Amino acid sequence: MNIALYSLVLFCWGTSWLAITFQLGEVAPQVSIAWRFLIASLILFGWCFIRGINLSFPWRSHLNWIVLGIFLFCVNYICAYFGSFYLASGMVALIFSTLTLFTVFNGFIFFKYPIRWPILIGGIVGIAGLSVIFSNEIRATVWSLESGVVKGFLWVLLATFFASIGMLLSGEMQAKKMPLVQSNAFSMLYGSLLIISYTGIGDIKFGFDMSYSYVVSLIYLALIASVLGFGSYLKLVGNIGADKASYVNIFTPVIALLLSTLFEDYQWSWVGLFGVVLIIVGNVLVLFAKTKTVARD
Repeated sequence: MNIALYSLVLFCWGTSWLAITFQLGEVAPQVSIAWRFLIASLILFGWCFIRGINLSFPWRSHLNWIVLGIFLFCVNYICAYFGSFYLASGMVALIFSTLTLFTVFNGFIFFKYPIRWPILIGGIVGIAGLSVIFSNEIRATVWSLESGVVKGFLWVLLATFFASIGMLLSGEMQAKKMPLVQSNAFSMLYGSLLIISYTGIGDIKFGFDMSYSYVVSLIYLALIASVLGFGSYLKLVGNIGADKASYVNIFTPVIALLLSTLFEDYQWSWVGLFGVVLIIVGNVLVLFAKTKTVARD
C-alpha cells in the first residue's frame, strides 16, 4: 500500500508543476493558492457529506487544524511564492528538496524523533543528484544582495521549514487517531481563509480568471494535487514517518522534467541523467530505512 501511495504522490505532485504554469498570469499567485485549497476543502466536505462521515469535532481539534493550516496550506506557500520572484524554478525545486533534512532535524528537535541515518544520507545523496540536474541554473545564478537571489533563497528555505513542521504535525495528529480526511478538509479551509485575509491586508486584488486554461488547471490542482496528492502524502506520513515520506519532494522535480521533455522540449544531458541516478540511489536508501512507529501512548 505504501508503494502505491508513494507512486500516487509522485504522479499528483510531479504533474502539478506543469499545471501551475497555467495559473501564472492575471490572478495573483497568492489568490490562486487560496482558490486551490478552498475548492479542495469543499470537495472533501462534499465527500464527507455524501458518505455520511462525521464533521462534528471539539474546539481543540479545530485549533489543531488551524495550526496545521497555517504551516501546511498557508505561510509555506506564501514564502515559496515570495522566493519565486527572485529565483528560477529549478533553484526553488532544489532548495525545497532540503525538506527531507529539515524534517529529520525538526523531528529530532521539536518532536524527539530519533535521527534515522539512512534517511539523512539518502536525502543528502538525492539533493546532490538534484543539484547535478540543475547545475546550469546554479552556475547562472548571481549570488548577490543586489540581485535578490539571497533574499529568494531565504524565503524558500523558510517555506521549507514551515512545510516540514506541518508534515510532522500531521503525523502527530494521525498518531492521536485524528481522522485524516476531516483534518485535511478543515485545515485546507482554514489555510485558504488565512490566505484570503492576508490578501485583504496586503491590498492584493482578489480576482478570478475565467479562461479555460486557468479554470481547468485550478480544478486539477485542487482535485489531483491537493485532495489526492496531500491525502496520499499525509497518509504516507502517518504510515512511515514524515522524514521518510518527505523524500518524494526530491523525486517530483524529475517527474516534472520528464513531462517538460514531452511537452516543452526539455533536453536531457548525460550530466542530468547522472543526477537522476543519484536521486534513485538516495531513494533506495530512504525506502529501505527502518519504518518508525508513529503510535503514541
